[in-house]
Amino acid sequence: MERTHFEQAKIWLESAKEIILKENREKYSVGIAMLIHSIIKANDALTMKFLNTTAKRHDDARILFQELIKRKFIKAEYSSYKDIIQEAINNKAKAEYRAGYFSKNDFDDFLRKTEKFIKMSKEVLIYE
Repeated sequence: MERTHFEQAKIWLESAKEIILKENREKYSVGIAMLIHSIIKANDALTMKFLNTTAKRHDDARILFQELIKRKFIKAEYSSYKDIIQEAINNKAKAEYRAGYFSKNDFDDFLRKTEKFIKMSKEVLIYE
């Protein structure tokens, strides 16, 4: 089951990279929404593998990630990644429902963070 979540996380990430190639001024908001889903799905893969659960509410995602750190399923060196999850959650409503504005710089910054989170997830899950 966690592999399905992780594969979906990668698809969300790749789709976000493709969407910004469009000639549309709303592409960065849509791209960020896709990156947010990528992070949430990667976190779901981690929590499913080690805790046999996923966040029932997006707000629970950070708490479950912190539980993974606490139980030493994920190295403490990755504890700051909880902030990536929180940033994703904080921007979710703005990107999806409130038609918030996101710039190319916002997208590029969040893309780097998402790629970092996916890379860590892959290492922890030991997927090739």
